[in-house]
Amino acid sequence: MKKVLVIDHGNGNIKGRSEVAAGVLPSLVAFKKDVGESITGKKAKLKTYEIEGIEYVWGKDITKVKDVFATYGFQNRYKEPLYKVLTSIALADLALKSKVQPTDEVIVITGVPSNEIGTEAANNLKEVFEGLHTVKIEGKTVKVNVEEVIILPQPIGTVMGQYLDTEGFVADERYEDIRVGVIDIGTGTTDLDSITGLRRENEFKSVEAGMKDVYQEIADYINSQNSNAKVEYYHVEPFFESGQYKLSERHIIDFEEVKPKAVFQVSEKIKQGIKNAWKTFDRFDEIIITGGGAELFASAIEDLVGSVKVAEKPQQANAEGFFKYGMFKVSEEDGE
Repeated sequence: MKKVLVIDHGNGNIKGRSEVAAGVLPSLVAFKKDVGESITGKKAKLKTYEIEGIEYVWGKDITKVKDVFATYGFQNRYKEPLYKVLTSIALADLALKSKVQPTDEVIVITGVPSNEIGTEAANNLKEVFEGLHTVKIEGKTVKVNVEEVIILPQPIGTVMGQYLDTEGFVADERYEDIRVGVIDIGTGTTDLDSITGLRRENEFKSVEAGMKDVYQEIADYINSQNSNAKVEYYHVEPFFESGQYKLSERHIIDFEEVKPKAVFQVSEKIKQGIKNAWKTFDRFDEIIITGGGAELFASAIEDLVGSVKVAEKPQQANAEGFFKYGMFKVSEEDGE
């Protein structure tokens, strides 16, 4: 049986999607040996994964682990051993939740920035997914046989999420004719693209500003208040909304006052990048903001470009669109 699995392994988070499961978890992994055992038996929200005899942990509470490895990066990112490991872990975890069998024909849909389509980087990513993945999850062996890998430009995922429904059928045919500007605010960059009639135009631009810059500004502030904190950018995200970093029960660092400054500085970088890339905005029938920073920056961007549409669940929007495209492709192949 054909099964569509989507893994969107971003710099900040991994987004997964199948017919029965969807989720977002940090793009961080740790070696099991570096994680202490609980003396009370109370478990953190972490699972143990074993690949080729080495045990790793991953899960919602991975940011609470002291020694973690981020898969953040740009050049040669897809060749990094821990990028490959965490991709296999995420794929096997999604397959287990989706009840994928070793005999199922798995189609993986993933995405890259538009400028990586047709490059060696895209080929390297394809190789990460292709073939048999064998991962032990909490002692249970999970095998995922990937028969086909489809790599889409990330903005196509955003638009497909609007154009198709979850079964892969057309939900809004308007996108077959209109021009859409896509602003994808991720962890490390903000990517700008233009899609006309479901075809990507050659207008890709990447702005070196994203949520990492906001979190880094706050992390620097926290570390300036307490040199023992040793906070990295990825430690900030779970505390961002509350505006208070909990170093311990006895020591909480309030960073609410520096949040607006951090957001404003990054917002201005993004807006400048949009002005440099697009020059005019009235040519777009619709501008969609997506990615993990969409809701935070939407208002400031709207002041610049006029009315915008924030994708539903923007952090997962590309993965959702990839999934809908996968369902469309399977139904097309099956002749429906």
